[in-house]
Amino acid sequence: MNKYNDILKGDTAGFDRLYRKYHPVVYKFRKKYYLKDFDREDWLQEGRIIFYRSLEKYEEAHNVSIGKFFKSNFENHVRSLIRKQCALKRTIDTQSVSLDQKIEHQGESFFDYIETEEPDVLEQMIIREKLEQLPTVLSPFERITFEEYINGKELDEIAKDTDSREVTVRSAYDRAKKKLKEIIYD
Repeated sequence: MNKYNDILKGDTAGFDRLYRKYHPVVYKFRKKYYLKDFDREDWLQEGRIIFYRSLEKYEEAHNVSIGKFFKSNFENHVRSLIRKQCALKRTIDTQSVSLDQKIEHQGESFFDYIETEEPDVLEQMIIREKLEQLPTVLSPFERITFEEYINGKELDEIAKDTDSREVTVRSAYDRAKKKLKEIIYD
């Protein structure tokens, strides 16, 4: 028989008192592991769920305290969440198109995707605001190079038009792309 049956049958005050004793376990794992988008309350909620499940499965006959049992279950759960987040990230990474690829293949139509592909208006506004910063962070030569490239000119043409070496134009273009990425992903 489980000595926590009263708590499991609905003694929420008893559950809360008992779980509060094990908050330090949750905080310890919060410091030890990183879960994307998890704040303090998310960690406590996950801990609460696993603590309840631990109480359900707990058997004194195994000669393990409820604290150690919960700690083991919670760490396993956190590691499982991390694996899921990593798997999701890998899936997204394999399905995504890089910013470089978009710019290389779409030229000036690169910026049109904001209006057509993304239904989230708030996100569109945020991206547009970020893109407005681009001219202020680019040097004059980077700005000219990037604008000309977006307008369809090849880097060797831009080098001829600006009376510059192609390697200089390539370098300016690469710096502009890097700055664009920093603005968008900031």
